[in-house]
Amino acid sequence: MEITFNLRINDWYRNTSDNDLNYWGLDYPPLTAYHSFLMGYLADSIDPSFVKLHESRGLENEKHKLFMRLTVLVFDLLIFFPSVVLILNQMFFKLHDDLNEQNNDKRSKKDDLAQKSDYLASLFFILLNPTLVLIDHGHFQYNSISLGLMQLSLYFSLSYKSTKSIKKLNTMRLMFCAFFFCLALNYKQMELYHALPIFFFLLAICLKSNIFSYGLFLLTIIGSTVIFTFGILWYPYLNEGFDSVTQVLIRIFPIKRGLFEDKVANLWCSLSPILKLKQNFASENLAKISFVITVIFNLPSSLNLLFKPSRQCFLLALIISALTFYLFSFQVHEKSIIISTVPACLLVNFYPQLVSWFILIANFSMLPLFIKDGLILPFITTSVLFNLIVYVYYHSKKLESGDRFWLCLTQLAPQKFSKLYEKIFKLLYFISLSGMLVLTVCSLAIRPPQNLPDLWTLLICVYSFVHFIFFLCLFNLIQLTLKNNDLIITEKELEKSQRLFFNFESILTEKTKIL
Repeated sequence: MEITFNLRINDWYRNTSDNDLNYWGLDYPPLTAYHSFLMGYLADSIDPSFVKLHESRGLENEKHKLFMRLTVLVFDLLIFFPSVVLILNQMFFKLHDDLNEQNNDKRSKKDDLAQKSDYLASLFFILLNPTLVLIDHGHFQYNSISLGLMQLSLYFSLSYKSTKSIKKLNTMRLMFCAFFFCLALNYKQMELYHALPIFFFLLAICLKSNIFSYGLFLLTIIGSTVIFTFGILWYPYLNEGFDSVTQVLIRIFPIKRGLFEDKVANLWCSLSPILKLKQNFASENLAKISFVITVIFNLPSSLNLLFKPSRQCFLLALIISALTFYLFSFQVHEKSIIISTVPACLLVNFYPQLVSWFILIANFSMLPLFIKDGLILPFITTSVLFNLIVYVYYHSKKLESGDRFWLCLTQLAPQKFSKLYEKIFKLLYFISLSGMLVLTVCSLAIRPPQNLPDLWTLLICVYSFVHFIFFLCLFNLIQLTLKNNDLIITEKELEKSQRLFFNFESILTEKTKIL
């Protein structure tokens, strides 16, 4: 805020006497800079010391912290919360109503009550996501803005219907999908983690809509929206010339800063103590290697989404892509794991135990950061509350309906092996919890050896990395073995979907056959 409020726009990304990029330079895309500029004006009206050039650096008084927390909460209320409500309304009500209308089905009051109960539970769990709550309200990162914009993009893409009578409405939906994702990407470059699934899903829609007629028109509209949105947001730098644009890109993608920041639970940080990657390899070569590996691990999910597009595949692909980027890409922060937890929370109603386990590990992977920032009590409280409430709600619900708590097992395993697999998963889950408990206690109570000062931090990273590889494989397996377009469907919809290569009308419903 200090930089954007006091300096000219063309100096925001340049190293000058008033803008020391090595201290806390702006390293996010232009939309973040414009947001900081507006927040700077608001801060100056409240207390000029918040944004006084040079003197506001390192300011951490209670008044300033309160201002930052309130601004995060305001943007939660303006962008993130509404986007969650819109998506869940689409998943739990609108899509269900469309399907019931097609099949002339009438729902009982009991079914409606169960549906509303699941909707409210999912809403609560998404908003309680401990990774997002602790990072945004403890670090004031405003990740909820880019994630909220991304979810608005998802809302419009999930609203698409392959019905010829509403072509204009579909065109507007896909245009808004592209527009909001461009805003998200121009707010935080980490939204690149979600770019591949959104690209392939939109491309699949265009291909399905006849790429030589209406599909080509849709592709043109989407492309034009992307170019127009980027052009408007980048205009001040495009107007200054190539050097100005290059300077912004260098700040957004800082190759020279190295392979990862601090200790991250990904492949490169886990291998570095053994291979000394930063010392033995040039940053440019590591960037190329990480790019190739990231693309390779994203291909199965992305191609599956392209050739067998569905809403469920789309949501799973978002998790897989974000997790793959976190594990294998260049210049990763430990906080970037939240990019994969947000789409995961959207599926909590369908894979409750798997998602809650994943969220727990994601939060645990940032334990060293929480210890450094004095957030141990919030870390423990949010982790326990989230997983306990998920377990109590969904376990009791599944017992009443006769379904299994580990829903994905009925998809991955033959019926005769499902109980065995469930026992194995439960054993792995309790071993995982025990390991986290031990490492947490050690990090808080036992001082590491003097010659290994980062011992507990590194063990937490490696332990979390192993879990993330497990989750990556499992999410890929779930997506690639889907027998139908969506999680739970009616018998009529099952028969319909088996006759179509592309089917965007399969709906997430409950009280029906589980695949």
